[in-house]
Amino acid sequence: MNGELAPLSAAGEKLAGLAHRHAAEFEPAAARHDVENSFVAENVEAMRASRFLAGTVPESFGGLGVRSLHDLAVAVSRLARGCPATALSANMHLGAALLLARSADAAGLDPAHQRGLRGLLMLLGRCRLVLSHAGTEPGASLFAPATEAVPGPDGYRVTGRKSFATNAEVADVFTVFLRVPGADGEPRAGTAMIRRDTPGLRVERTWDALGMRGTGSHDVVFDGCPVPADAVRVRGRLGVASAEEWIGVLAVNYPMLGAYLGIAEAAAERARQTVRARARPGSAEQLAELRLLLTGARSALSRTGQLLDEHLAGPLGDGEAEQLMAEFQCAKLILNRAAVDAADLAMAVVGGRSYRSGDPLSRLYRDARAGGFMQPFSPGEARAFIGAAALADPGEKC
Repeated sequence: MNGELAPLSAAGEKLAGLAHRHAAEFEPAAARHDVENSFVAENVEAMRASRFLAGTVPESFGGLGVRSLHDLAVAVSRLARGCPATALSANMHLGAALLLARSADAAGLDPAHQRGLRGLLMLLGRCRLVLSHAGTEPGASLFAPATEAVPGPDGYRVTGRKSFATNAEVADVFTVFLRVPGADGEPRAGTAMIRRDTPGLRVERTWDALGMRGTGSHDVVFDGCPVPADAVRVRGRLGVASAEEWIGVLAVNYPMLGAYLGIAEAAAERARQTVRARARPGSAEQLAELRLLLTGARSALSRTGQLLDEHLAGPLGDGEAEQLMAEFQCAKLILNRAAVDAADLAMAVVGGRSYRSGDPLSRLYRDARAGGFMQPFSPGEARAFIGAAALADPGEKC
């Protein structure tokens, strides 16, 4: 494909190659999952078999060793050309695994917690686990979740509800953002790794959306779930956006933008094939507009990914992390808009048949609209954050 992004590492090249192969394999069934509102379970099993799901696990734990967020986003974009829902599903697993790998290397980590993380990475390297990143919940803000882990003699008891938990239908382990009561009365932010078979955990099949219907993004309820102490990591004060918190958000959410580039690329290619078979007046100009959209989207995704890789390789201050978050928000607005505009313009090129519910462009048109609803942030919140970051001096918090 003309002008497509390329990985920058050997591990990223291997992952992108697997994504390209899987996209061709998964495309024929994408329409069925959309119509049935069914999870892409067979695609997940195929990605297990190819070891695509071990992409971001370090080689020392049996994975492919992709450490670059840029390269992960490229692979996600390739996969989305065939099935955007599968790309979203894979990203939520791969991004969470990358974050676990970073956490396992963190200085000053509790030894018991580190052993637990390394055990998870061993299983992830063998493709024995599927992860679900459970962060969103009704009525709570990004860094102040309502889900709570109450300490006790045998660890913690977790109670709460999470929404939009992609992969919830098959996930073996849920990464859960929560609050933990502090000894000084101030609640702390925390993350728990909770196994699916934990008593009190249940998945409620609530996912029935306009697009991205194959992601299995159901609600997950935690009703006094017993969780061992070494599976809960307690961090700083609740509601305080530290560098560590922003890094966690970026590791999972930035590569997801690749799915929206893949949607734009797939839509543009359908338009190109239509014009090659039957050119009409003005169609060349429409293809030019699609090329402009792709150029801007690719540039934003690649630049931001390389910027993140460069800065996340070393220590990061809170103000610097917020500026990186602002860069991500700029890229998110550009990519989300490009996917919608590309699908819309491609439908205009193809004509009336693309309006039928069974046409691939009809599905891409709906899938593209998921981006604006995915936190963080909504378009209005993103602009407010970007504006605050623009006013801040270097190193200063927004």
